[in-house]
Amino acid sequence: GLASGIALALRGVKPGVRIVGVQAEGTLPGGSGFTIADGIAVKKPGELTMSILDDVLDEIVSVTDEQITEAIVLLLERTKLVVEGGGAVGIAALLSGKVKTPGVVVPVLSGGNIDATLLISVMRRGLAVAGRFIVVRTRVPDRPGELAKLLTMLANERVNVVEVEHQRETADLPVAETGVELTLVTRDSAHCDEILATMSRLGYPAERLS
Repeated sequence: GLASGIALALRGVKPGVRIVGVQAEGTLPGGSGFTIADGIAVKKPGELTMSILDDVLDEIVSVTDEQITEAIVLLLERTKLVVEGGGAVGIAALLSGKVKTPGVVVPVLSGGNIDATLLISVMRRGLAVAGRFIVVRTRVPDRPGELAKLLTMLANERVNVVEVEHQRETADLPVAETGVELTLVTRDSAHCDEILATMSRLGYPAERLS
């Protein structure tokens, strides 16, 4: 409905403008049926709406939830705008290269109605994909001071530790060791790889969880 209304108005004032519609890949035939862009997740578009879109749109492209997540995170970080999944699909199409048009491009950002819990998940996932956020599982000897030793090592690598969780009851842990799950804020993907390599070199077996 939004696409058809905007496209009709644009065609009336600027007939030569190129107009591209964007839809969520999960809602396509054969898709998962789920998408974080729930605002545009319709089971079946209306006949009148689709007949208008067939006439006024130059192209329709689709984007994945991963691409939508990247767009939401970018908008939050760069422009301080909270945009729901359905409103961020235009940016997602540009970032993923689905729309390649020379000249000025004007994506529509529509709606900020995103659940707070979903927004947190999207942010965590987006930061993880960008290498800005990593969750690592390792283990340390079950003795006083060993965790402090590990955290000091990470501090020397200029890593910000935002969460630490002990896991003493895990079945695959030796009796004399304690499992530790660390949530770290990092600079980029290369920094993530560097941290994992450093931990392994210093005797802390590291398993990346996200």
